[in-house]
Amino acid sequence: MAGSRERIQRPAGVRIGILDRYVAREVAAPIALSLGAITVALIVARLLKLVDLIVNQGVAPGEVLSLLGYLLPSLIGLSLPMAVLLGTLLGIGRLSGDHEVVAARACGVSLLRLALPIILVGALLYPFEVLIATRIAPWANSQLRSGILELMRTRLTAGLPEKVFNHAFDGLVVYFDRLEPTDHKLINVMISDARNPSTKTKIVARSGFLISRSQDPIVTLRLLDGWMFVEEEHDAGRIIRFDTYDVSAMPHQDSAFINPTPLELSMATLRQHIRDGRRSGHRDIETEIELAHRFAIPLMIFPFALIGMTLGMAPVRGGRSERFGFALLLFFCYYVLMRGGEALARAHMVDSYLGAVIPDLVFVAVALAPFLRHGFDLEDPGSRMGARILQWLIAIKPRAQAAG
Repeated sequence: MAGSRERIQRPAGVRIGILDRYVAREVAAPIALSLGAITVALIVARLLKLVDLIVNQGVAPGEVLSLLGYLLPSLIGLSLPMAVLLGTLLGIGRLSGDHEVVAARACGVSLLRLALPIILVGALLYPFEVLIATRIAPWANSQLRSGILELMRTRLTAGLPEKVFNHAFDGLVVYFDRLEPTDHKLINVMISDARNPSTKTKIVARSGFLISRSQDPIVTLRLLDGWMFVEEEHDAGRIIRFDTYDVSAMPHQDSAFINPTPLELSMATLRQHIRDGRRSGHRDIETEIELAHRFAIPLMIFPFALIGMTLGMAPVRGGRSERFGFALLLFFCYYVLMRGGEALARAHMVDSYLGAVIPDLVFVAVALAPFLRHGFDLEDPGSRMGARILQWLIAIKPRAQAAG
């Protein structure tokens, strides 16, 4: 009898192993496709700025592609948890539509056992997502800002048109007759400086250069062989003759890139800013929110995977399009909760860390509640757990119309 029992158990173990690999494969492929689709959608939302660099700023397409490469890590870090939800929803939905989930349940496979390969897929993706959020994305964001600054500096002279009063600098109006393309020398330069309210300065020079330094947003206009007319109050004025005169100026576009944002800070620098803020008595809410997001967003892989499995097993009428709509609705809910938590933290209504993890807490409760309610084993998961969630989601539209 013992030998026969072993012969009966081994095929079951083999079938379970095959089932795990099959479910993981059916879910992994939609996750990969969803990751690409969501990332492309996020890139399209930023294409207008990239096209503006090519058309209006004269930036080469290759340089724009390099900027896009630095932008990709943060986009992938944001889209990967969403791709897990959408991919799991579509993959399990296909298995449920072909009655393969029903067949597995009829063979005694529990809901938790079916969820195991999906959780393993999420566990494989989680370290990659943490690496992006904590290391790769901050470095890439810093390189993106440096690249934009460098493009602005190198393209500034070429972007100034001849015989036009240019307002490219804060408080300055620059005019020149022509630009020598060999050495980027400005010929017959005239500048109006209105940065000091008490005085107005007019500068005329035979030639000049624009000098920029790496990692410094301020550029220097070096003027050669000219005169400076200073108009002071009470109709007083002075005329100054110079051989060389430097005017420091800030281009308009650089004002948003002067200081690094929390998105660009490394983990050590981020923690140091938080400690310094607490010692001074003025907590840096933005850095605390960013630190919490770097760990909270990767954790969303697991509740999204469970929610995708739950909704995927529920019967739907519209097929993939309806499941895709449910995924978009959940993305929207997550975004609203995330922004709402950030607003509460900035208003000092809740702790900054708590405000950053509010969407995680809500979605973890939504994901785990059905499993806890049904004791980790459902007799009919499609008609109970998932169907109730879907019925609630479907009822949102009629309720909204009635309220309107």
